Amino acid sequence: MKRQLQMLVLSALGLFALPRTAQACDCVRGRVLPPVQFGPSDVVFLGRVVQSQPLAFVEFEVLEAFNGRVDRRVRVLTGRSDCDYFLPPVVTKSGTQFLVFGTIHDDGILEVNRCLGSGPSNQKTRELEILRQRARPRPKQQESGRSRSPAG
Repeated sequence: MKRQLQMLVLSALGLFALPRTAQACDCVRGRVLPPVQFGPSDVVFLGRVVQSQPLAFVEFEVLEAFNGRVDRRVRVLTGRSDCDYFLPPVVTKSGTQFLVFGTIHDDGILEVNRCLGSGPSNQKTRELEILRQRARPRPKQQESGRSRSPAG
């Protein structure tokens, strides 16, 4: 009887030790090019890595902001989920530039996950070109017909 009880306890403990179903990051459709319009919580910037600590954070100096309100320095927390962009094998060496697509959540945390399209700036030249074109002021169209001259 004692042996059966031990086996029952070990079996019950074994059930709790089994790994749960992993919630893998699955990008249904990743961004290929920047969307025409960003949402109110979307942040897009070109940044240079100032410092980083694997599975903790990456801190950027913002070089260009394309969408959202970002400070001159931005810290992105990492290691919070398997969807985080800045996980190995991504190398966040000081001085490296990244085009960052992120979302600011209600708690103020900036999430940069791998489904949003972030990447090293040297691999995101097309996206940067599109974002910079959108940021340029457009020339005002001239009125058709005669030009007006000041009265005098």
